[in-house]
Amino acid sequence: MVGPAAAQEFPSRPIKLIAPVPPGGSGDLVTRLFATAAARDLGQQIVVENRPGATGNIGTIAAVKSPADGYTIFLCSIGNCSVNSSLYAKPGFDLFRDIAPVILLGSSINVLTVNKDTGITSVQELLAKAKAGPVSYASSGVGASNHLGGELLKKMTGVPLLHVPYKGSGPAITDLMGGQVQVFFDNEPSILPFIKSDRIRAIAVTGTKRSPNLPEVRTMEELGFKGFVIEPWYGIGAPAGVPEPVIKRLNAAFNKALQDPALRKTLAESGIAPLGGDASVLARHIKSEHDKWAELVRSQQITAD
Repeated sequence: MVGPAAAQEFPSRPIKLIAPVPPGGSGDLVTRLFATAAARDLGQQIVVENRPGATGNIGTIAAVKSPADGYTIFLCSIGNCSVNSSLYAKPGFDLFRDIAPVILLGSSINVLTVNKDTGITSVQELLAKAKAGPVSYASSGVGASNHLGGELLKKMTGVPLLHVPYKGSGPAITDLMGGQVQVFFDNEPSILPFIKSDRIRAIAVTGTKRSPNLPEVRTMEELGFKGFVIEPWYGIGAPAGVPEPVIKRLNAAFNKALQDPALRKTLAESGIAPLGGDASVLARHIKSEHDKWAELVRSQQITAD
């Protein structure tokens, strides 16, 4: 435990921020952007450590088993902090008992993209092609939001799609461009540069509204798929038991980072909407997202075990 005096002096040394994702994806981008920005207010370095594996479980377990002093925090997102508790019989941590929410940083959307050589220019053309023969879709791992996109499309249309999981978005994008897979519902921050450089084609987005970066690309709901909304999100968690003054100090630093004009510009260009608020905002979001995706995981019999 951390005494009141130590909590008042927090932080007196560098903080470790575990990113339970591989380098190069949207989660890694968000982690590093906020680590730099929040460190300025805290007056101590925030050291990012990538600990990928088991769809985020490996890094999350390492974080929640760390001392509850605020010096180890972690990226809390749609995977490790909502989907995984349904995806794994034994994820290695209890979502509601072992995690202290700190802040909900922001959210993005997924973009339904296709290999340009397929000739597919619309969702209807994709469905027709999938009915006629095998079509494969990539994900950055079982249970990732880009996996859920394919499963949700299968559930809503009954059209068969073959799931090909990768270890991160980077290799999945490489194979999408190379034609080894035809479809990818990736997060906008990681897929956007490849769309902008005309190396892959975007045919829909999964947000409640269109992306400012892709204003001509319609939402799945606009295309008639009511309720097809996937908005990956990013937050900061800590081990349960971190003193409330420390949680509030961390929350204040990340909230201040969210007001930085340069950071907000980078977030907007990457397709990430800034959020913020106190720790209870993230707590409520974790609960609602857990309940939402648990139903899809059950109905589609998705498992990582």
